[in-house]
Amino acid sequence: MVKLLFEFNYLTMSVLDKIILQQKRKMKKKHIVNYLSVITMMILFFSSCVQRNIREPLKEDSTPPAPVTNVTVENLHGAAKISYDIPKDLDLLYVKANYEIREGVKEEKRASFYGHNLTVEGFGDTVKHEVTLVAVDRSGNESEGTKITIKPLISPVQVGYSSLSYIEDFGGINVSYENPSGADLITTIMTRDFTGEWKEYSKNYTSQSDVNFSVRGLPPVTATFGVFIRDKWNNYSDTLIKDLTPLKEIKLNKKKFSVVNLPNDAEIDTWPIESFWDDYIWGGSGMHTTGNTGLPAWVTIDLGVTARLSRIRIWQVHDGREYSGGNIRQFELWGSNYPDTISAHWTLLQSCEIVKPSGLPMGELSNEDVREAEDGHEFSIPADAPSVRYIRLKIISTFTITSGARTGSTWAREITFWGQD
Repeated sequence: MVKLLFEFNYLTMSVLDKIILQQKRKMKKKHIVNYLSVITMMILFFSSCVQRNIREPLKEDSTPPAPVTNVTVENLHGAAKISYDIPKDLDLLYVKANYEIREGVKEEKRASFYGHNLTVEGFGDTVKHEVTLVAVDRSGNESEGTKITIKPLISPVQVGYSSLSYIEDFGGINVSYENPSGADLITTIMTRDFTGEWKEYSKNYTSQSDVNFSVRGLPPVTATFGVFIRDKWNNYSDTLIKDLTPLKEIKLNKKKFSVVNLPNDAEIDTWPIESFWDDYIWGGSGMHTTGNTGLPAWVTIDLGVTARLSRIRIWQVHDGREYSGGNIRQFELWGSNYPDTISAHWTLLQSCEIVKPSGLPMGELSNEDVREAEDGHEFSIPADAPSVRYIRLKIISTFTITSGARTGSTWAREITFWGQD
């Protein structure tokens, strides 16, 4: 490659000499200088194009690289970050770490020569573990191993289990725990059948820092539950066992609903507000604010009973205008037992956003988009939410109007509430 580069430059200079000789007869000296500058830039450009990668070996060899040096360790939850200086071998390819997360279970982690650290992970305990660092070149030669000792902090599985809790919820239980490292964790929910055998009922996969989810579909009958956490390396927590009775869930009677007109509520236009809860989701009417309402827009509903809510479902207008126009996109659900505008009397029950499944541009709809719009968009209410009688729907944005807009209509076809009155 070097020889080729030399020959290219020699040939280029020969051509250049001939060009200059010809140009001397036609151009003035200052023009020749300018011409030389252009040719020089061309030579540099083409030379850079054929420059070789210094990390590529000129030939296969059997010489191993030197080992890594200056190794330091930062112990993490269920892991350790290892930093080092790489050897100066020009054909170095990567550094690998070999280790066991527990006896007989081997793992390997690699990092390219561009980096100066790697993280070994998957440990379920806090005892000392030996890690061997090996430098590998492009011929596959390995350096002598550099052995170090790490001592991981308590694993994410055990961190989660230390705060694991669950309580009865509508049709099941509500599970919560902390996962500050954002690790990928699997939560398994089991129930004990009439024979005393454990059966897996549900699983939840998460990397959220504050884990909170509900498992539903069970009758309001006392049952024995078992919940445990594990990670992708099959590190398991203990099982937290409780006897709980899932709450009975009913659909609230919409015949008891009525509108409450608070001072800052939106002005309703075109459709009577009562059609927002008439159990008719196809065509017809629904909730529709006037064009000068702007955002945010408030709509207040009297449920007619004091209820502990479990979930709501809301339908957008789905007659070809799905995920467009004034269809509600982002909204908040507030609850209270006092029909006034005093903020201290109202509790935020849930923040919601209707998301288009396909992600297609406005005006383009997939079959899934249409199907979900027809089924309605469901949002759960946290299990620890208070019982309320009055609901305020705070409409933050639509699919064409952003928050803070001074004008613009909003609309929705139907709303339904479930819970226990």
